[in-house]
Amino acid sequence: MNKSILENINLTNLTIAGFIAGYLMFIADLALGGFLGLFGTYDIYKNWITSQNLFKGYEDIAIFIGHQLNAIIFGFFLVYPLVWKNLPENRFIKGFVFATIWHILVLLVAFIFGNLGSIWLKDLIQMGIGFHISLYVLHLIWGISLALIYKE
Repeated sequence: MNKSILENINLTNLTIAGFIAGYLMFIADLALGGFLGLFGTYDIYKNWITSQNLFKGYEDIAIFIGHQLNAIIFGFFLVYPLVWKNLPENRFIKGFVFATIWHILVLLVAFIFGNLGSIWLKDLIQMGIGFHISLYVLHLIWGISLALIYKE
């Protein structure tokens, strides 16, 4: 009964799909920054990192690498066989449902830990509605593209 949690997951494909999905999310945020008063969340993350004097002079590289690693690692939750098989069969809808659930979980974690003292997460939950709309749309881009690209 010692089954690996990685069993039945195509790790090579997850890595590629996660990287591409993360890149699409990242580039959409940069390219659409300011569109309808939305997007540009990258600047907020950069401000957090620079305010803590992290990665001096390398903030952009650190944000990109960190974001891409997150996109791949968090993609594991979608492709985990128990999750993958229980979401709708249509990959677009699968990604949409997953991204929506993921976004709600992000907000829940931010709310709990932000109210318990996490400065970054407290800042996140206090952001304006435009930031939250942007973050949700970006999560949709990530989740949908991940579901469309990943092959079992």
